Amino acid sequence: MLASLKRSFSLLISSDLRWYVLGPLLINITVFAGLGLYIFSWIPDWMMAAQGLFPEWLAWLSWLIAPLVVLAVIIVGISTFNIIGNILAAPLNAFLSEKVEKLELGERYVAPEERTIAQEAIHAVIREFRKLLYYLPRFLVLLIISFIPGVNLVAPFLWFAFGAWLMAFQYFDYPLDNRRYDFAKSRAWIHSRPVRSLSFGSVTSVLFMIPGVNLFMMPLCVVWATLLWLEEQKA
Repeated sequence: MLASLKRSFSLLISSDLRWYVLGPLLINITVFAGLGLYIFSWIPDWMMAAQGLFPEWLAWLSWLIAPLVVLAVIIVGISTFNIIGNILAAPLNAFLSEKVEKLELGERYVAPEERTIAQEAIHAVIREFRKLLYYLPRFLVLLIISFIPGVNLVAPFLWFAFGAWLMAFQYFDYPLDNRRYDFAKSRAWIHSRPVRSLSFGSVTSVLFMIPGVNLFMMPLCVVWATLLWLEEQKA
């Protein structure tokens, strides 16, 4: 997995992908630079609010749990921005994933059923909204759990796992969709590989939290997920 991540960085800066990376990169920078600054400006207030969530008998734990609560909020924010960015960049990300597949397979590449550019753009945006519908009910359940006394102690860890899973679902879907997997089949493929999906999602979630690095993460995740998908096909 780490070898493919290293390969992803190499491809990201290669001349072969330059124009395919540019669009998603600009969208990602715009979303994260604008909305990211807004989120980080609220962190001190969230710390104070998180400490106030604990009953007196758990006050001694607030110094440990409050930062985890803030971390969970940041992960939710990143996931939300990620969804917004991917809705805007969906057609471009699909083309980027397809180009990576062509580069890696060379003459062995078999083109799927063709769509026009307009069809691809409409399909990609609709697909992103289907992911959003998948995301929202689970988000609401976790939100409710976060306010249940006692149970909310594990909420930060659940938010991190949820964010990691969302990252996997978001980016593995590009190569799967390019191979014409419908939404249910794509979801089943990701669910059947929990270790790979959560490993990918955990690493990308951490990288998304690093200032500067997160500006390049959307195209990097598309490339990396596509390489991991190709590895699965070779196995």
